[in-house]
Amino acid sequence: MKNIFAAIFVLTTLFVSCNEDEVKIDEESEQPVLIQISVIDALLQGIYDGYFPINQLPEIGDVGIGTFNGLDGEMILYNDTVFQVVSTGEVKIPANDVLTPFAAVTNWVTDTTFALNNTTFELLKSNFSSYFPTPNIFYAVKIKGEFSYMKTRSVPKQEKPYLPLTEVTKNQPEFEFHNTKGVVIGFYCPAYASGINVTGFHLHFLTDDRKGGGHILGYQLKSGTMELCYLFDYQLILPEGGDFFGGDFTVDRTDDVEDVE
Repeated sequence: MKNIFAAIFVLTTLFVSCNEDEVKIDEESEQPVLIQISVIDALLQGIYDGYFPINQLPEIGDVGIGTFNGLDGEMILYNDTVFQVVSTGEVKIPANDVLTPFAAVTNWVTDTTFALNNTTFELLKSNFSSYFPTPNIFYAVKIKGEFSYMKTRSVPKQEKPYLPLTEVTKNQPEFEFHNTKGVVIGFYCPAYASGINVTGFHLHFLTDDRKGGGHILGYQLKSGTMELCYLFDYQLILPEGGDFFGGDFTVDRTDDVEDVE
């Protein structure tokens, strides 16, 4: 693991629900940890060089999302397999020696399950309190079902000198799916995580036939289920050098996140 782990920042929070009946956690089981590779503000300023081997991601989590060296497509870690949705829309299994500059993974534990019918991404956000007991902790999100519509994107691989992410996403390839089955994987991060991760929802999609997917821009879910994994522990793994050491993290990039999402 030499030259991989420069710093590990562990944030542990205590969670108190206003309705204890809605939150049931088995205290005897090992609680999942959100493990993150680098920070979103590094990507926003064009720090795309990978440093963490993707073949080690399934060792620390079984679900997650991220990207690849040079911003080469969208990552979905699902059932211990890393999938890469490249800018053509094709889904690949990347080579083991590929590195990632940004990823978030966890070992999944289902805390709550909801049946969903005839809903959209916008309704999920606007009806947040119907599903999530508080906006102040982290969640892993898994939605499986039949989608009448799904819109995604995947950015092309970048070459140096890297452009900021807001410039890259101006010309992002977008994909539309109709009447497709698949799985949504991603995270919800609270407002105080600004600069570290995307606040709010950050979701990726993978079709059941493993032929399409990407970063979700919008969807209409015909029928399915949503599972939530409550995350109280957080680990941040930072690069040991490179462009990250010369990055400027004093700038508020909140508006940039909104633009690229």
